[in-house]
Amino acid sequence: MGLKAIRLLCLFLISGWLNAVVAQDEAKGGEEAEPATKVNPASRSGFSTGLGEWALARRYPEQAVWLDLDEEGRALGLFLPEYVTPATGALLILADEGQTADEGVLGSLRVALAERGLAVMTVGLGLPPEAIRRHRMDVMAPGLDDDAGQNPDQGGNTPDSVMIDVAEEPPLDDLTADYRNSVRTILSAGVAVLQQRGYERVGVLGIGWSADYVTNWAADAAAVSAVVWLAPRFPARQAVTLPSLLKERNGGQGWPVLDLHGSGGRSGTEGQARAAAFARADVAGYDRQPVALNRPLRAEDAMRVASRVSAWLKNRSASGD
Repeated sequence: MGLKAIRLLCLFLISGWLNAVVAQDEAKGGEEAEPATKVNPASRSGFSTGLGEWALARRYPEQAVWLDLDEEGRALGLFLPEYVTPATGALLILADEGQTADEGVLGSLRVALAERGLAVMTVGLGLPPEAIRRHRMDVMAPGLDDDAGQNPDQGGNTPDSVMIDVAEEPPLDDLTADYRNSVRTILSAGVAVLQQRGYERVGVLGIGWSADYVTNWAADAAAVSAVVWLAPRFPARQAVTLPSLLKERNGGQGWPVLDLHGSGGRSGTEGQARAAAFARADVAGYDRQPVALNRPLRAEDAMRVASRVSAWLKNRSASGD
């Protein structure tokens, strides 16, 4: 073997050894760095996990607002100021359970409302524990689900009903209270941020199951100007108490309610039933408006919803309500 061949062989062996050392160091460094990348300070409470908040914040850096939830961690709100001045007011929109702040109709609705003179913040909502969802569906009266063959949950996140012996179920009061308190914390933080930005008239809108959460939160909130339900769903227990809750608030110069529900099928029937119950209870300030909606809600619904909501809020503002 010639001298030149020996040199080439030595260079080849040395190069292979160096590559192996570098690969070992990179693997070791990756193992050491991996745990740090898994830590998400916004999800330490476990409440806001699975909503892709960091990805949304990177996608909409100019809209991202992190809401401080104290012990609960943080939640992401996507905020757009009004595109038309003067502003009609501000609206905090709470997504349906299991939906992000930009999912379904929310992204398009945020823009459509801003174009109509409303400042808007959308906030995602994590799913409640499975036991709550399962129990809620089991105790619902037959016929409350929407049109046959379609998933009754707006976000498509509620599993099919499972037959369970209610007598054997563990008490869910504490679990439900904890989840509701977490939602209340999000709503309080979102409204506080809008008020800090100078908006005096702040309303709240709940989609699907969130209509129940925003209503119960607003019952104890002094700074709410209006409550909007979009394709609302209510657990059987809460649905029974709605007339008395609204009568107490609205009779005492509380907030008005706009009920935007599907115009056809059982959504329309349920909307009529709610309106009849409120009429029997002499509830003031309740306005029901059937509207053609997709199930689940989609971006194409945004323009119709935004037109109804903005017109209703402007009429309320003009009348001094």
